[in-house]
Amino acid sequence: MDTEPSPLIVPPVRDWSELPLDALSTIFMKLGTIEILMGAGLVCRSWLVAAKSPELWRFVDMTHHQMIFSMNVGPETLCAMAKVAIDRSDGRMESFRAQMFVTSELLDYIVSRANSLKSIQLTNCLYLWTHKLGRFASQCPLLEEIEFSHQKMLPELIRHLGSVHPNLKCLRISLPSVYEGGVHREYDESWEEMKNEEAFAIAESLHELRFLQMAGRCLSNKGVYAIIKGCPHLECLDITKCCDVDVDDKLRARCAKIKCVLLPKQMGWSSLPGSSCQIEDKAKTTISP
Repeated sequence: MDTEPSPLIVPPVRDWSELPLDALSTIFMKLGTIEILMGAGLVCRSWLVAAKSPELWRFVDMTHHQMIFSMNVGPETLCAMAKVAIDRSDGRMESFRAQMFVTSELLDYIVSRANSLKSIQLTNCLYLWTHKLGRFASQCPLLEEIEFSHQKMLPELIRHLGSVHPNLKCLRISLPSVYEGGVHREYDESWEEMKNEEAFAIAESLHELRFLQMAGRCLSNKGVYAIIKGCPHLECLDITKCCDVDVDDKLRARCAKIKCVLLPKQMGWSSLPGSSCQIEDKAKTTISP
């Protein structure tokens, strides 16, 4: 005699709005800044409360998101979103990363509300002027890591950074490709001086650097030697895409004491997983191009 199948037991629908605050905070920590501002934080009231926790906004990252590259979203909108993130941090923001949209006005906003800032990473921010970057650095006394990539970097600004942050630990000033700056390539002493002016400024001003990324910048072996001598505590050096650096035995010997060296024709930090300055545990490496 056939028996009737047991009815399927339908599990109760979970009410995600009732998740405890600590669980929501753990979930939100795995999301990006823009995802929280535009999505998760708008689901319901309890999620909005979780999205306003200051601890969630200690590290603000507004890079590599499709919204940044959208033709329908202007810098004003992105700056407004950044201000919301800064306000929610309640003065506890330690790191701010942004791409393209940052303005001088937003930097002023950060200075006025982020007294705990230790790291600023700005990439391809064409709305900023050099003097504004220098003033910003002067007003953030706790800075340990600075990135001003994909834009011209005047030696005067580097020296200013050294004067206001002599103990700076990490500097990133990479370019997508070598920037010649209108310099005519004549291999004489004047060319060497001009080609290496950024490297010389770093060697003269930032003696406590541990991590330096100069991928794509203008420098030759002479500039590399100056950096190694002037920055004796250097642990990681990225000079990928620096086409005037000749990787010879002398260069390798000079770089031997540095834990991690990325030479021309190698993959740079930005292409590596987890490319933050916190890579003290990397094995000592000098890879052949």
